[in-house]
Amino acid sequence: MSKLIVVVGATGGQGGSVISAFLKDPNFKIRGISRNPNGEKAKVLTAKGVEMVRADLNDRGSLVKAFEGAYAIFAVTDFSEPFTTTDAEAASELEYQQGVNMAIAASKTATLQHYLWSTLPYSYKLSKGKFTVPHFDGKAKVDEFIKNNEQLLSKTTFLYYTYYASNLFFPTYNPIFIKSAGKYVLLSPGDPEKTPIASLGDHRTNAGIFAYSVLANPPKNGGTYVKCSVEDFPSMGAYFAKWGSGSGRLASSQSTSVLQIPFEQYRALWPKWGDEMGIMMCFWELMGEKSWNALPGDKMINAYELMTETAKKELVTTENAFKALDWTPIL
Repeated sequence: MSKLIVVVGATGGQGGSVISAFLKDPNFKIRGISRNPNGEKAKVLTAKGVEMVRADLNDRGSLVKAFEGAYAIFAVTDFSEPFTTTDAEAASELEYQQGVNMAIAASKTATLQHYLWSTLPYSYKLSKGKFTVPHFDGKAKVDEFIKNNEQLLSKTTFLYYTYYASNLFFPTYNPIFIKSAGKYVLLSPGDPEKTPIASLGDHRTNAGIFAYSVLANPPKNGGTYVKCSVEDFPSMGAYFAKWGSGSGRLASSQSTSVLQIPFEQYRALWPKWGDEMGIMMCFWELMGEKSWNALPGDKMINAYELMTETAKKELVTTENAFKALDWTPIL
């Protein structure tokens, strides 16, 4: 008998990737959640055999109904959409409430065996109050809510999806060509040699492979954090050099450079997003290799510990992710 996985954000990047991975397994039925199940993206999924239903993350009742019969649920929230029309605090609070709504709805799902919650590190607690990255901590506070429900926690795996290759399309990360130097430059408020980058590679493929692997071979303990990263770069400089070669723009490691500028200048160049992404880079510089840690006392493992060799080979590397993306719109 087929098992039902319900995927929140079915037409988005993470949710769409999860659906693609589970479509390969006939033992699963897939129900996709969307605010517009009759939209063009949703219709494409319907044609592939996905049951598309309407639900709103702000409407707990609609989530309870959408989760009915689920063996597994993949849950995710989107910070960027509310952030574009409000501010960081409001967007973070909305993410928290939406995450709580899903957690409560999941706890009411009698058939549920696995709850996969896409979250991020608790920057405020990890940095001992030095930094608060709003799009991190809104999600991390949902973790705290889940931890207060022992039954749901026993079924929950916390997924850390790391840095997307496509993040370089964000204005704050757009490579800038300096003709006189013959190189592409990236600006950062963090020290480029002390800011590590944990890379997810192509999230459109890899997010789903990681989620499928976790569900196929769940951690032994409920409430485990799983870091999903294809490569860990020691510095932003090393990561950006990989973009230079992978994108085909500049093959030499000497033809890219990350230039550190003061945070106040960074936020002035990119109002709003400069604050959000700048704080994140400063947090990563401060925490170094501990940037993707769970809180003390929480169990954490690397996704590779749960994966088959076949699944590992299906992951798209950072360099291949850069090769697959079209950079002409921003260069």
